[in-house]
Amino acid sequence: MGILARSNDPCSDANRLLTAHPEMSILGHLRDSACSGSLNRLKSFYTKSKVELAKTCANLLSDMNIEKIATLSRSSAVINCLKRSSVSKVIISESRPGLEGIETAKILREEGFSITLVIDALLPWYAKRSGAIGLVGADRVTPKYLVNKAGTYPLALSVSTITVPGLLKLYSETYVIKEREPGEVAELEGVNLVNMYFDETPLDVLKSIVFEGFSITPKEIDKAFKRLDKLLD
Repeated sequence: MGILARSNDPCSDANRLLTAHPEMSILGHLRDSACSGSLNRLKSFYTKSKVELAKTCANLLSDMNIEKIATLSRSSAVINCLKRSSVSKVIISESRPGLEGIETAKILREEGFSITLVIDALLPWYAKRSGAIGLVGADRVTPKYLVNKAGTYPLALSVSTITVPGLLKLYSETYVIKEREPGEVAELEGVNLVNMYFDETPLDVLKSIVFEGFSITPKEIDKAFKRLDKLLD
């Protein structure tokens, strides 16, 4: 946001960012604000929202007496929440092909958490076996789906899972989950290799959705969209 605020043409620059990362709903809101001249207002909210979101998430985990969570990839919302929480043990999957989960493991290890790193396919079963609660971030939340790093859906099917998106991850417009370069995974002739960074998790399999100052059940998602409309109005 700071870069766009200093740009001579923030609308065009924001459009280029959105084209490069269409799965990130916050860039859609950023583009709309940049093109309508309300970028500073959105920047002000976003700066304050990080702390508020972390507090709300940490309080929820405390109220639920959660000491062990399972997560994947690298989410600043999840990391900030955990730093404020009473959680002591974290199970993390590698999150291939980018291995963002390893970076999360390093960050949380330095914060004093007891860390268990597992291979991607093992996370759902290992989380259930360990009695962990799922805690994940979000790249987009629609009225029906959570779009997040691939592996979120099987985790949410295996254990009670909370997501920490924040209001700016809400987006109701159409989107596409792009296929990425197969060569990031392997190069095999005669094999159709699918490399996708994200999957869709139906909201109704989630336990809670956390926003700045409040949390809801999936059935209450309309309340969050109304809050967003008020923010962006």
